Amino acid sequence: MKTKIIVTLGPATKSYDIIKRLIKEGVSGFRINFSHGDTSEWDLFVKLVREAASELDQPTSLIGDLRGPQIRIGVLDQGVLKVERDQVLRFVFGERAGEKEVPVRSKSLFETVEVGDTILVGDGECILRVVEVGDDYFQARALYDGVIGSGKKIVARGKEPNVPLLSSEDVSLVKYAVDREFTFIGVSYVRSGHDINVVRNLIEGMKGSTGIIAKIETPTAYRNLAEIVRSSDMVLIARGDLGLHFDLEKLPTIQKEVIIASVSYGRPVIVATQILESMVEQPRPSRSEVVDVYSAVQDMVDALMLTNETAVGKYPLETVRWLKKIIESAEANIKVEQAKSIRDSLGKRSLKDKYVHGLLSLAESVEGKVLVFSKTGSVPPLIARMRPQVPVIVGTPDRRLAERLALFYGLKVYDMSKTVQGDVGYEEGIGLLEKLARSRGELSIGDVVAESFARPGEDMHEILIKRILF
Repeated sequence: MKTKIIVTLGPATKSYDIIKRLIKEGVSGFRINFSHGDTSEWDLFVKLVREAASELDQPTSLIGDLRGPQIRIGVLDQGVLKVERDQVLRFVFGERAGEKEVPVRSKSLFETVEVGDTILVGDGECILRVVEVGDDYFQARALYDGVIGSGKKIVARGKEPNVPLLSSEDVSLVKYAVDREFTFIGVSYVRSGHDINVVRNLIEGMKGSTGIIAKIETPTAYRNLAEIVRSSDMVLIARGDLGLHFDLEKLPTIQKEVIIASVSYGRPVIVATQILESMVEQPRPSRSEVVDVYSAVQDMVDALMLTNETAVGKYPLETVRWLKKIIESAEANIKVEQAKSIRDSLGKRSLKDKYVHGLLSLAESVEGKVLVFSKTGSVPPLIARMRPQVPVIVGTPDRRLAERLALFYGLKVYDMSKTVQGDVGYEEGIGLLEKLARSRGELSIGDVVAESFARPGEDMHEILIKRILF
């Protein structure tokens, strides 16, 4: 698969056997949502993922998702509150509340809400209209039947409370992720490129190299899309949160605009939320979900992220198998002309961009495979950005770089840290990669190969075309 699969870990996937099977099914990355669980549970997930990836010798990204400044419902004594249409609820500040009240953990919501505002809970499981506002409470009437659960998000549509990007708890979570060498950190409630730089400076101050995923989930993030994409290492389209702030019919356009911006600036882009949501309870996806995923793959996103489906769903393995099946079907119907159209729209900004464009054009014209040995990771992202339509096999002696590249479109990545001894040259490295790829069945007799490597002491890369004869 050129399009990568990311799985969110949770009670449904809290097993070495399941994680190992997920990697074998084609999962390239695992997400730990720091809004749930604690360090002991997260440490277990990290251990299971790293051990399974090592056993299978498969570079696998690990993503930590910061809690961020999202406003959430406090603890409900009954766990889940069923709400009937026209029922009026009283929302109050606090972790807990009285029997007929709904607690909200942040005061900022009460400072911005006004009569007439639309309130949404969770991913829209409950929608209400504010009818009364007091100093420390507000009352809202349910527009439809719904449910409110403990810890669920709550927002006033179109309003973004003025809250800090990172709490002291978030700073601690950044340190946790850096200390355990997470590949990426997902940053919530990003409003500008400056926000990304704040987190980057924090990571660098901790001597870390964890990449930053900017989550596009608010109107401000959408307005400042270009500067956020430029500043980040990866972009995530948080459709659940976007759907709370925008009319749902606008989401397809927003998704396409974020994809185009991300590819233009060479940033991998992830589509998340309700990918195969029906499979939380059912063993098969709905027809509309299949069409949605197919469309995203045809738009050539880098990765699709499963959330509830694998964290708490009944069928995590079946969900990944279905997602894989849809991806493979969609990719089989992508024409090389589509990728070429994307490349032409990008423009060639540097000599290395032109080199990569030529490499892919040549490999595709002879229906060959591309081999790249990379020490610094400068060329593989450029290849992924141009949406290759031939197999691209990348080898690197840097384990963390291999884990990072695992989520890039169209790259089959090998961690060669155990294979490469010492500081080998690019020509020797490409030879070792070719042997490794042949041993894994990625190369066979008769294959045409375009090899990319640099001569010692030279910045320019070279292309060698050859056929595997024996």
